[in-house]
Amino acid sequence: MATPSHAPDSKPDIEEQHPLALLIGLFLGFASVILTFGFLWPLAPLFPAVVAGASAVLPFKNHWHVARGAIYACLGVVAFEAVFVPILLLS
Repeated sequence: MATPSHAPDSKPDIEEQHPLALLIGLFLGFASVILTFGFLWPLAPLFPAVVAGASAVLPFKNHWHVARGAIYACLGVVAFEAVFVPILLLS
């Protein structure tokens, strides 16, 4: 008898074992931030958000993982700016 795919003893899919699409989204998000970081750095979180939105609607394999990685990049930039701006203003 075959085991259902949701059984605890079944092996996960290859996409779950290798989060390459998630890392691609994270890299694209941070690479897009690097392009704007020296000039107009307050707007730097917008570009990873656009990358995440575009990859969420474009139909390619693992597009949700790429979008999630870009959202993580956007949140990382927001957190960095939340720490960077007060330090910049206080110094």
